[in-house]
Amino acid sequence: VAVSRLGAPGSLTQVRMRGAEANHTLVLLDGADISDPYAGEFDFAGLVAGDIERIEILRGSQSALYGSDAVGGVINIVPRKGKGALAFEAFVQGGSFNTWQTGANAGYGDETADVFVSASHQATSGTNISRFGSEQDGERDSSLFFNAGLRPADHIEVRALLRYVDTYAETDPQDFAFPPTATSGFIIDGDEKTTTEQLYGAVSAQVSAFADQWQTRLTYAFGDVSRGNLGSLFSASEGDRSKVSLVSGLTFDTGDVHHKLTGAVDWSWESFSNAVPAFGILAVGDTDTTGYVGSYDLSLGAFDGGVAFRHDSNDRFKDADTYRLQASYRLTAATRLRATAGTGIKNPTYTELFGFDPSSFVGNPNLNPEKSKGWDVGVDQTFAEGAVRLTATYFSARLKNEIFTDFSVFPFTAGNRSTTSTRQGVELTLQATLDEDWTVGAQYTYLDAIENAQQEVRRAPHIASLDVTRRLGDRGSITLTVRHNGEQRDNAFTLVTPPIVTLDAFTLVNLNASYDLTENVQLFGRVENLLDENYEEVFSYRAPGIAAYAGARARF
Repeated sequence: VAVSRLGAPGSLTQVRMRGAEANHTLVLLDGADISDPYAGEFDFAGLVAGDIERIEILRGSQSALYGSDAVGGVINIVPRKGKGALAFEAFVQGGSFNTWQTGANAGYGDETADVFVSASHQATSGTNISRFGSEQDGERDSSLFFNAGLRPADHIEVRALLRYVDTYAETDPQDFAFPPTATSGFIIDGDEKTTTEQLYGAVSAQVSAFADQWQTRLTYAFGDVSRGNLGSLFSASEGDRSKVSLVSGLTFDTGDVHHKLTGAVDWSWESFSNAVPAFGILAVGDTDTTGYVGSYDLSLGAFDGGVAFRHDSNDRFKDADTYRLQASYRLTAATRLRATAGTGIKNPTYTELFGFDPSSFVGNPNLNPEKSKGWDVGVDQTFAEGAVRLTATYFSARLKNEIFTDFSVFPFTAGNRSTTSTRQGVELTLQATLDEDWTVGAQYTYLDAIENAQQEVRRAPHIASLDVTRRLGDRGSITLTVRHNGEQRDNAFTLVTPPIVTLDAFTLVNLNASYDLTENVQLFGRVENLLDENYEEVFSYRAPGIAAYAGARARF
């Protein structure tokens, strides 16, 4: 994945997969969509790791299962659940840029019920994200999380979760003063702020029958995201989503063949509003979509395969059909070949349809959804009885109707490309357990993403990372992480640069360590950007320099 952050923590943080746009990455919390209904994507700035059990990543077009947005891939965040006897945990940490974070959680779980609740707060004075001046851009955020399950019988489970995040971030404006100045088009010091409130929740009931061979799940999920931009021109937006989904799957065997049939129906309703007090309410509206999904998977000896099809019907765009095919074959116990092919769709966002500021960007209500078709082939190879695992994947995708910002007119607006955008590349990964104390992980991606005959912005052709972990007996560990981001292109609106500039490659070195002082007390610390690299992930937004943090965690 490729990450772009507008400078300091708390700023808009986007994730791109396989060269697709940030809003082509569908982000789920335990299966529930947590993207901003108005912006059409998830902002990773407010994501707190303390509530996360693990993260699952599914690459490539997945719209046949998930509908709109699942073009580049899907990220599913699996939250923590209460386990075992009642337990409490609290932590505090502090460090560079006057940064403090504290949090606490409690959990309990047995065969009939589980519950996990947590709260955290973070504040920082931040750094100066502008190339000019010295004003620091700070941030603070608070989050609450609740996750509970009840199992009144062996074949019934009811679950509920709730996530609330309140974020305040200081940022800087872009210099568009008239008459133009020497810093025209650059990010300059200024008193601008953004506020965000996110509330997501889901309630589900799952029933199993025939020794768990038939499982049915009914889920209601909702999301409410409101944003405010406080600067020279105040604006506010709000998006709401309600979604009901019913999924039912049946597994059975016929001889040596294992089958799985799955059917699903989901209905979602989204509403939005956008207002700039200086101009009044710009847009208010809603959209409802109904999706129908059918899939079939089978396993026969060394072969696994599957097919999925989805039909989406909505009241704003034309109906859409998407599919996905997958197959894998185990040549030996250590070698597996695999391939997938599928299509994806991304509906225009409300910003693209209706704009956000009539003085600079107006929407285009005649936009068509983006459509993607792609495939990949790969091999998984293990050595040393599974201690070393290598994977290699080649992927290719073509995107039609790509939505772009038309800077040839003013105010700017959005349009559909008449040309086809292409994305192709190679992904390599290594996971190795050298012995009881050493583990190594490495990844490399080569990407060739072309839009309108040019390399797409904020897509580095070369991205690589290396993680080396050394266990310190039974009490601790230390991890060295090296992340390399190659040269990449970005848009520029200055008077002294071309409209497309090249951002320098950068390599970040981070160091992480933890040590269990006692059975209940853990000390931890980290150093970020150890070599104090001077870099930008987005043109004119300075990223933080070297930083160090330390803290303690108590469990009882």
